[in-house]
Amino acid sequence: MKKLLPFIFLLIASKLVSQTATVTAADLDYRKDGNNYLLVLKKGQPVVASLNAFLEKEKLPGATFTGLGAVQNPEVAYYDVNAKHYNYKKFKGSMEVLSLLGNLGWFEGKPIVHPHVNLGAPDFTVHGGHLKEAEVSLLLEIFIIPTQEKITREWSKEFPELRTIKTLKKE
Repeated sequence: MKKLLPFIFLLIASKLVSQTATVTAADLDYRKDGNNYLLVLKKGQPVVASLNAFLEKEKLPGATFTGLGAVQNPEVAYYDVNAKHYNYKKFKGSMEVLSLLGNLGWFEGKPIVHPHVNLGAPDFTVHGGHLKEAEVSLLLEIFIIPTQEKITREWSKEFPELRTIKTLKKE
């Protein structure tokens, strides 16, 4: 057993490092297509972290996005309006991304992703909600459409944990 301890420690340490690894734009496969973008995430890439890295690199004022593909071990959330907090659920294994929708914007000068997802399970049930994070299990194709005006988010005064779009009216 003592001989196995260093191996077990290295295995656990490498797993922790891979979970917290930073994603950069250099890790991403994307191209500009007219005014829009096509981002293709490959197996093992984190969805939300990759979208943040994309926005950080491209410095778009904001964008909407849609996507299809497959992810594994997704964590989704549901905001309980009455309790005023998120409830989280993590699903095990690979699931089909039936739809990935959302927008990209800025919060306190940093990129922020607001993603919602519908996931198809192997038993043909569908689960969905706010996507906290997921790792691509096969491929994820994301089409990104930039906005002309900046999308900026701020903390909600009424609903803790929510960062809502700042007022859109021009004063």
